[in-house]
Amino acid sequence: MRIRRGLLAGVLAAGALCLGSTPAHAIPPPPPGGDLLVVFAYFNGDQLVGQRWFGCGQPAGEWGILSGTQKVYFTPC
Repeated sequence: MRIRRGLLAGVLAAGALCLGSTPAHAIPPPPPGGDLLVVFAYFNGDQLVGQRWFGCGQPAGEWGILSGTQKVYFTPC
């Protein structure tokens, strides 16, 4: 019984280490195909207070307050 518990504990610990070592993706990857405009929108409650964008072969830009709740949008060019 002790051997089984020890073996089970070892397998669970190894599994936790393997799963814990995978990289985290805070921003989901864009959909495949074509160039995209990536827009980071910043909200204070429901109000849009700022944006930052890049892509589509255009210069990057931004406006407003770049803090608060952030949402990411991927828009085809």
